[in-house]
Amino acid sequence: MTEASSPILCVRNLSFSFERDKPILKDLTFSIPKGSFTLVTGPNGSGKSLLLRCLKGLLQPNCGQIHLLSEDLTQKAKQRMQAIGLVFQDAETQIVGQTVEKDIRFGMENIGLSMQEQETRLQEVLTLLDLHKQKNQRPRTLSGGEKRRLAIAGVLVMDPKLLVLDEPFANLDYRSVVSVLSTLLRLQQEGHTIILVSHEVDKTLAHADHVLLLDDGVLVQSGTAAEVYPYLQAHGIYLPSSAGIKDLSWLKR
Repeated sequence: MTEASSPILCVRNLSFSFERDKPILKDLTFSIPKGSFTLVTGPNGSGKSLLLRCLKGLLQPNCGQIHLLSEDLTQKAKQRMQAIGLVFQDAETQIVGQTVEKDIRFGMENIGLSMQEQETRLQEVLTLLDLHKQKNQRPRTLSGGEKRRLAIAGVLVMDPKLLVLDEPFANLDYRSVVSVLSTLLRLQQEGHTIILVSHEVDKTLAHADHVLLLDDGVLVQSGTAAEVYPYLQAHGIYLPSSAGIKDLSWLKR
């Protein structure tokens, strides 16, 4: 296995429940290749968002193991919080600064980074996410796609090992979807590992290196897009009529 495809994240026998004997996530085992664009999909209520919260450290699994870069972080939620950057479905909940620049600086200031390091990281994400022109804007004046990119910027400046996004295309128009999707693919090209939760495979499947299909808290299929594609409709995932994998993208190619 090459370095580029070696696992950055390994999950073994992960289960989670809020109530005893009522498991929501059920014995999940999978790995995420380093540098990959992984799509986690499944019908509503399948446990996709809950899985992200367990990985991030916002919730603690009832059993199982979570290894990041070969280190067992199962019982180290604080380290998972630092190492895994999560962009929530509602991007506005993560935006706290009065301007784009102040919002991006917020997390860096909280952990006490020097002004020089803040400035370096700020300029890098402004360029990477094409937010230079909006640097002094108030976040409430941004478009939906710009707000999503700002939320991603606020996560990226914290230098996470893994970037995960929960339904990043929710409530976005066509132009904003194209903007956010293009940004994510550019981040992958820069070397970031991305996990994206979405039931809207028509936007993303063509770009996924790796796909996890959840249904009722069970991992029913995992593999390449071509390997998982035949099982999607049977598990409640909408596919446009006669669509092939190459058609499942909102980007012109």
